[in-house]
Amino acid sequence: MLALELPKEIEQHFQELVQTQYHGDVQEAMVSLLRLHDRYGWKKQFRDDVESVRAEVRQHGGISEEAIDEAIATYRRRQHI
Repeated sequence: MLALELPKEIEQHFQELVQTQYHGDVQEAMVSLLRLHDRYGWKKQFRDDVESVRAEVRQHGGISEEAIDEAIATYRRRQHI
């Protein structure tokens, strides 16, 4: 069996959610949470990775407009091959 120690406010919110949205079925609520995580969890990781890359690029002085234009041109050339 799974036991969780949650802050009172979170526990109360979870209990209310289970009662109103899942008719008191805690297992169904947990299954739904896991399905949502499987479906959308990777997006948060991707967003975090993008933010990390952006921070590193800013730290190194950013990207010039010319570099962006060249990257776009290179991409378009490769798409037409």
